[in-house]
Amino acid sequence: MPEGQRFVLAWTIVLLVVLWSYMWKGIALWHAARRDQLGWYVVVLLAPLFGAVEMFYVFVVAPRRPQVGGSGGRLGR
Repeated sequence: MPEGQRFVLAWTIVLLVVLWSYMWKGIALWHAARRDQLGWYVVVLLAPLFGAVEMFYVFVVAPRRPQVGGSGGRLGR
């Protein structure tokens, strides 16, 4: 593989990893903020682990707490 292709491939992989991480970070931060969980919000915001902490929060911690109120989490209803 030529040097130029290797360079492009490496940066493409880096970009995909960064986008993957930011996607999960955004989802986890949104859940933590909506549930008023400041501790989790700070951990997710500061822990750069490529989405591992964020996915743990979204799939393990966030589903445990029942929704409070009757709006179902939708604004304007």
